[in-house]
Amino acid sequence: MKRLWTAGILGLLLVGSSVWGQLSQSGGSGSAVSATQSGSWLVGLTQGGNTATVSAAGALKIDGSAVTQPVSGTLTVVDKTACGSTAYDSGIVTLPTTSTAVTATATCVNAVLFVNTTASNQTITLSDNQNTPVNYLSSFQIPANSTLVYDLHYARLANGIKWQATNGSSVNAQIVGFQ
Repeated sequence: MKRLWTAGILGLLLVGSSVWGQLSQSGGSGSAVSATQSGSWLVGLTQGGNTATVSAAGALKIDGSAVTQPVSGTLTVVDKTACGSTAYDSGIVTLPTTSTAVTATATCVNAVLFVNTTASNQTITLSDNQNTPVNYLSSFQIPANSTLVYDLHYARLANGIKWQATNGSSVNAQIVGFQ
């Protein structure tokens, strides 16, 4: 019986507190509100360089009335990185057997795609292009006949990027990022 009373009181408190919360109201009596958006809009998406069409037709204003005039335009999305806003894509290429600079410009790398086209494991190295290079992948093994996407989340590789594979014509790769 005691448990029933405890459960009942607990239920009453939960329901009562949620109803009480509904009685709270911010603001005051209604007043005319006007809002205008102009200038640049910043949208953080991971698909940098893509464009999307923005349309406010059929939208509601803050006061609840309908937008009477369709508003449309183009939204260009560019990720914020420590580098510039110029998209960089190396295209798919075969990795050389000696450490070779892909680019000599600081590059914020979103991802690197490696494709091992052989029936045996292949070893690759990816580094920045500084005088004393920092290795991001050092003697990294890619399994036979496999694809690896290495996500760097826009890490800034100073002075550009260098890469190599141990065996010639064994690994294809592509870098996507910003400079």
